[in-house]
Amino acid sequence: MRLILILFALAIVAALSGCIQPQNGPEVRQTTATAEWKPDGVVSPNEYARSMTLHGASSNGYSGGILEISWKNDAESLYMALNGSGGGWISIGFEPSEWMKDADIIMGSVQNGRATVLDEYCTGNYGPHENDTNLGGTYDIEQFGGSASGQNTVIEFNRRMNTTDRFDKAFTRGQAVSIIWAIADGTDENVKHNVAKGEGILNLIGQNESAPGKTSVAALTAGDVDGLRLIREEEKVSRDLYQSFYINTSATIFEDTARSEQSHMDAALMLLNEYGLQDPAKAEKGRFANESLQQIYDRLMVQGLRSENDSLSAAAEYEEISIIDLEKQISATDKQDIKTVYEGLLAGSQKHLRAYVKALQKRGIQYSPQHLEVAKYQGLIGSS
Repeated sequence: MRLILILFALAIVAALSGCIQPQNGPEVRQTTATAEWKPDGVVSPNEYARSMTLHGASSNGYSGGILEISWKNDAESLYMALNGSGGGWISIGFEPSEWMKDADIIMGSVQNGRATVLDEYCTGNYGPHENDTNLGGTYDIEQFGGSASGQNTVIEFNRRMNTTDRFDKAFTRGQAVSIIWAIADGTDENVKHNVAKGEGILNLIGQNESAPGKTSVAALTAGDVDGLRLIREEEKVSRDLYQSFYINTSATIFEDTARSEQSHMDAALMLLNEYGLQDPAKAEKGRFANESLQQIYDRLMVQGLRSENDSLSAAAEYEEISIIDLEKQISATDKQDIKTVYEGLLAGSQKHLRAYVKALQKRGIQYSPQHLEVAKYQGLIGSS
């Protein structure tokens, strides 16, 4: 009876408040970058090859805001524009190992018409992030510029794909890069982000990519098609679970991971769209076309709604399942674009598993792996 009441309450809350974030993630807009790149704080038509708009909802000390990211790359350099709505500094972090930890952070602001762009590295889960040069690294932003108008700030910059600085992440063409982002209403770098924050996956341009368009589904094997559909729904399972766990427990870890899983869903959807495949994900929360995933969701949902500890354990178990399936799909496909997206999703699942296990440890609970081999599990939990 208690479970029925909890499920009813979840449905009411979801209906009244929407979800933790929009059900539909950001659309990646593509064009052919024919215009000359200029770091002048003006994003011109055809200056960048890809762009997407990320939304940060108002919640718990955040007023809410929007960040538009535009980018292009070749084998040597990455070019990027950040357009944020907070009126202060804006930032992007590349490839954190856990929350903010180990993120390669670029932070920019414009004050009195002058742009400042910092090259930083985060040493902890929630900071601090320091200039690379203070840590013994180098400043590797080659060119930058910016502009500010009203509440909007635009920062443009470029850097090498591989700077060789140990405090910078090395990128490759076609890589699916895990990102975090934040906006503040002040230009002082010491002002905490208080407008918006979020996560996402940024897909760099591959070596053989040309003008935007759909790739023929005939280029995929039946296994590739099944894998894309599985991973899309598998990411939806985690998002739906964590949204429900957040509503039931108010534990911010689930708010953060649900937001991250939405970005994972977006990355999987982009591949489906690229190959002209129908999206198998149902709009209804907690409903899945894949019967095995439906059974897993139902089981973990019942377990997770018992208590916050059970929610953390259920979430950790699901990340184990996700890790195993992603590794299988990575091994099974020879399509590099699919492989690189899966590798980005795998890194995210590993990060989430570590976060859930550490949250349980702080509560005095030792989590035991349910699906991964013990040695494999210990290696993941101990890695950073």
